[in-house]
Amino acid sequence: MNLLETTREPSNEAFYNQINQYHLPYPAESYEDYLDPSIPKYIPVVLLVIGLFGNALSILVFNQKSMKKNSTFIYLGILCYIDILVLLFGLGDIILIVFFKLIIRNQSIISCRMHTFLTYLFTHLSSFILASVSVDRAIATNFISFSKFYCTQKTAQRIIIILFFLSFSINVHTLFFLGYEDKDLEGASFNLTLNESNNYYDSPKYNCASLSGTIYDNFMNIYFLWIDLIVYAILPFLVMLLSSFFILRVIFMSNKRLENNLPRNSIAYVRNSKGLIETEGSTRREKSNSFKGKLRRSLAKDNSNLNASNRQINTRLSKTIHLTYTLISINALFICLVSPLVIVLILIKGKEKIVEHKSVFNILYLLAYSNHSFNFIFYGLSSPPYRNAIKNLIYGRNSKRSKSAYVTEFNKSKRVSIKN
Repeated sequence: MNLLETTREPSNEAFYNQINQYHLPYPAESYEDYLDPSIPKYIPVVLLVIGLFGNALSILVFNQKSMKKNSTFIYLGILCYIDILVLLFGLGDIILIVFFKLIIRNQSIISCRMHTFLTYLFTHLSSFILASVSVDRAIATNFISFSKFYCTQKTAQRIIIILFFLSFSINVHTLFFLGYEDKDLEGASFNLTLNESNNYYDSPKYNCASLSGTIYDNFMNIYFLWIDLIVYAILPFLVMLLSSFFILRVIFMSNKRLENNLPRNSIAYVRNSKGLIETEGSTRREKSNSFKGKLRRSLAKDNSNLNASNRQINTRLSKTIHLTYTLISINALFICLVSPLVIVLILIKGKEKIVEHKSVFNILYLLAYSNHSFNFIFYGLSSPPYRNAIKNLIYGRNSKRSKSAYVTEFNKSKRVSIKN
């Protein structure tokens, strides 16, 4: 099938009436049914290049030992691998169609089933892992004792494996039932007359779709469409929103408890943008009502926390702020870029291939794929540890190690000279 020449248009009723009259096979479904030639060809290429570079850079960052100690960064590290695969199978397929007019799914039954299965598998797994990050942070802030067992490296690895098998189970049916071969019509060509002009349609040997009239066709066109929508977007939306609610709830409740229970003469150390400042109980409180200020005040749970060392408070404060900002950033990115596609798919179900809708769906699908490309930008904007790790990669660790070794040797020689 030739790209942009034999597209399926539901509004072309005469075309499908003649197909039904002569009992001809329907054209195979693929991305060409949705592609709009007016969309610039370079956009998928740019998104793919940015996504590959950004996710590869993030993999190097999250594979550092300091990052692997935190369960949240383990999820994000695996998410980078999955996002690369999503971009390769999704945008890569679009690029092959646009530039080379090559439709992988229509080459054979095996390529049809494998490509469809892997595309759904990695797309669903990406959403599952992103939702797991939100659950991880919600448990860490709401269930302190349970988080000691849940928010660990081993637990994160086990959950990722479970999510993989869950995504595998949801999409494994495509490996057995999707696609069929038109053996009786192989190589046939039909002359169809539409609007007093001759149009030729070469029937494809392989159709990467469910066979019309079968039970599986009914399952794919009715039930699996909603399963895909729920698993990819709706369920992660709900998990992210619910987790964010519980995280913010703990922050504000801790802040309120601190204000009510803080002793009049106690000393609380609160970190501001310039360092540590000392305040006296209820007589002096932090004036800032910013998000950072609420996070700082939420760290003090009782009087014992107020007497903790400055270093412990600083460490816990920085970690909470960085991880919370990172979580909110990637959740907001996912919701902003994917929710438009979800809303339109619900409102215009089954009409994606109408000419008037093609441009809209092309833009929305590219927005959804850009979610997998731009994550690393928000990692850098919201997480100083991420930025510091990138600096270490750029400037190298040898210079830092040599500098620290020089300082150590200098201090040793200085102590020896003092003793002498």
